[in-house]
Amino acid sequence: MAVDEVAATLLYQVMAVAGQVTGRMQEGLERLDLTGPTANLIWTLDPQSEPQSLRKLATLLHCDPSNITLLSAKLEERGLAERRPHPGDGRVRTLVLTAEGRKVREQLLTIVAKRSPFAELDAEEQRTLRSLLGKALSNV
Repeated sequence: MAVDEVAATLLYQVMAVAGQVTGRMQEGLERLDLTGPTANLIWTLDPQSEPQSLRKLATLLHCDPSNITLLSAKLEERGLAERRPHPGDGRVRTLVLTAEGRKVREQLLTIVAKRSPFAELDAEEQRTLRSLLGKALSNV
């Protein structure tokens, strides 16, 4: 197979996996009363990491900061997250999960793990794929 064919096939496979993930997660998201964008934001809010600014969250999710503001408001209305001043710079706003938000995040991660097309891979294959995808995304 020529290099261009390999690259095209690989891109097709990545897009097919993304479609599988989206389709398989839909029922779980409905059960949690989340949309895809709110689920992505909750997923990004790692309680073990330093709080991210709203602007940084927009960059991580490849969207406009106004979208993060809207999603943040939706999560706040549900009691899943709170906007707070950044611990290092009070002028910057962050978004952090509440206790209820952390529970919903855990449920989300469980749903994703069970329904993921990667669940068919063994632990070593998952680590290898994670490493390769990390390498591919490191320049993004």
